[in-house]
Amino acid sequence: MDDPMQGVFRGFDVAAAGLRAELQRSEIVAANLGNMHRTGNVHKEPYRRRTVVFEEVLEQAKGGRGADARGRLVAGTAVAKVVEDQTPFPVFHQPGHPDADENGNVLGSNVDVFQELVELAQAERSFDANLQAMRVYRTMLQNTITNMGAR
Repeated sequence: MDDPMQGVFRGFDVAAAGLRAELQRSEIVAANLGNMHRTGNVHKEPYRRRTVVFEEVLEQAKGGRGADARGRLVAGTAVAKVVEDQTPFPVFHQPGHPDADENGNVLGSNVDVFQELVELAQAERSFDANLQAMRVYRTMLQNTITNMGAR
């Protein structure tokens, strides 16, 4: 016989997966902002902007896909991979710069501070939405327990 309590906390698992994914996204944004002034030249590439690609993780009981490290089945959102932005590097004319080539040109990072701030705002809103989902789910469980006790 199946455990009647199995899956009761699945809503928390889904929201927690979203929180973990958004935390990783904000870490990538922080790394982008922290390295945006690293320059380069034809021999050394400057810092290249990174971004996350999310994937939906669905419970698949037979295939085992979607299981976490402890073997529990999970659902929600996860970071599938971190990719580098292939936008061309901007070129600045700064003779005397340590990374300047023989013509005085320096390759700058392709990180745009405004784009990173938008990414950070999106991560914050998603993080808040997942926290709100956890609160609503907690209230639903509390009401269920209260109603079961009222019988």
